[in-house]
Amino acid sequence: PTQTTYIFITVLLGLLKRQKPDMLVVAMDSKAPTFRTKIYSEYKANRPPMPPELPAQIDRIEQILEAMKIPVLRLDGFEADDIIGTLAKKASKDGIDSYICAKDKDMYQLVDDHTYIFDIKKGEVLNDDALFEKYKIHPKDFLDVLALQGDTSDNVPGVPLIGEMNAVKLIQQYGSLDNLYEHAEEIKGKRGENLRKFKEQAYLSKELVTINRS
Repeated sequence: PTQTTYIFITVLLGLLKRQKPDMLVVAMDSKAPTFRTKIYSEYKANRPPMPPELPAQIDRIEQILEAMKIPVLRLDGFEADDIIGTLAKKASKDGIDSYICAKDKDMYQLVDDHTYIFDIKKGEVLNDDALFEKYKIHPKDFLDVLALQGDTSDNVPGVPLIGEMNAVKLIQQYGSLDNLYEHAEEIKGKRGENLRKFKEQAYLSKELVTINRS
């Protein structure tokens, strides 16, 4: 099987040709359990096993990256997102601009004056202003939104019956998860009931979606 290898390398070569980055690194997940699994044993528990045709292709991708002298980073106990976040934080501190090629909304929390999300398919750069224009909240607030809405792909529970739209509205209105819970009695109906009932679950979810940048 070669489809995944072909797509990855084609996209990579296109990125190198069009964007001409000064530096480039690829982060990958480790096979070892992460600190998130220790916090919440059901984290990512609903994901199906890796398709049998993928492992050999990942090995081939790593061989190609090695031949191209592009570093591949992975660290037991952490996810690729944590590696990306740590590198972006260090680069930002040194005044270096980073462009993260990932579509996960988890990554929005990393956006700052020197860190951007780059949509390879559309060729678009998402910064603080672009994200605020689209969602009416700043990147730093996406953590609180994800804490409320959860993430089915990673089995992050969130608060039942909130969902993305309501999570965004609540954070827009109250500014933060902490302030929301200071005024939780103001939220009426089943959503308000769930919000109060699943407070610990909301904060657990925030811990799970927080990218470790230490």
